[in-house]
Amino acid sequence: MSRACEGGRRDMNRDGAINAKAEIFRKAFDFREVASASLEESDGPLFAAPRGTEIFDRILTARRRRSLDASEQIALGLLRRPRVQADLKIGIFVQDERLRHSAIVEMALGIVGEREAEVIVTGPVRCQTPVNAGTCRPLRIGGSVGHAAVTAGTLGCFVRCRTSGDVGILSNNHVLAATNAGARGDVILQPGRADGGCGSLPTTHVAELRDFVPIDFAPDAANLVDCAFAPLTNGVGRTTDRVSDPLCLRADWSVATVDDLILAGAPVRKVGRTTGYTEGSVLAIGVDNVVVRMPGRTRKIARFDQQFAIAGSAGAFSSGGDSGSLIFTQEGHPAALLFAGTESGGPQGGGITYANPIQTVLDLLNLDIYTGQ
Repeated sequence: MSRACEGGRRDMNRDGAINAKAEIFRKAFDFREVASASLEESDGPLFAAPRGTEIFDRILTARRRRSLDASEQIALGLLRRPRVQADLKIGIFVQDERLRHSAIVEMALGIVGEREAEVIVTGPVRCQTPVNAGTCRPLRIGGSVGHAAVTAGTLGCFVRCRTSGDVGILSNNHVLAATNAGARGDVILQPGRADGGCGSLPTTHVAELRDFVPIDFAPDAANLVDCAFAPLTNGVGRTTDRVSDPLCLRADWSVATVDDLILAGAPVRKVGRTTGYTEGSVLAIGVDNVVVRMPGRTRKIARFDQQFAIAGSAGAFSSGGDSGSLIFTQEGHPAALLFAGTESGGPQGGGITYANPIQTVLDLLNLDIYTGQ
């Protein structure tokens, strides 16, 4: 799993860290490997509580009481050690300070060693008033948008369907499809309903829902994305090739090609509906067992695997309403789709943002980034 090093510390490369994470899920969580056709082999296996076991029943009982079992409040990812790009350690993300000394965390530290892991308290994870809440014509990345049944989220970017050639907008399932409740042809508003958009006001109709990846709420589900696609209504103007924020001169760059090789520690940035332009860095990659309280009347709970964890450089990287923001590298390469976050915790105390790898999003929806080229 790792090689010996001076002073007794073990250096973990990517394969070693993935193997260590798998061992923790098996032994500390009592999870079992689950199949996924959407992951590259290099991403490693996925794990979940197996049906018919004590841990599955415990998780299900807690959810029915609108709470979370301890195993659903602890996520695992890969952290980069400072100044050593190839050397990784295990990030243990806990939603409650009291879980620092839980049986799962203690066993995880026993498996890899305390020097090979870092426990990070995040607070509860929730899907994410506003800087970019107004009407924007032409449409632009980062503006307020949403299904007529939801409050508002963020227009992530413009995309083209690989089969039909239709150009539309990309955001979260819970923004454009009302967390699985939407139907093909439903109206998408800009700005979102919370910001003045209205189903009875045609001038705010900019797109129609076409497709989304359903979110599976079963305790053993391995959700990889929270995403949806809505083709634009004919005649709606849009600025597809640039990102900008009217309130920040630094927020102006061209949309480049997708970068699917983002490493822990990489600097990133985004423009969102609520917090506008923010900068941060990738805290961890391949984060599994991120359990999220989804929006909507039922407040259902869903778990996600293989996510990015991002921390703001100065305060919060995101807040409620930024869901659907596209996260870019410093060079303007699309990297991830923001979908959830915490209000506190993390290295700077500004919370942790979680995001889906953008290439996984595009492949599952059969889309490509569109810049007008």
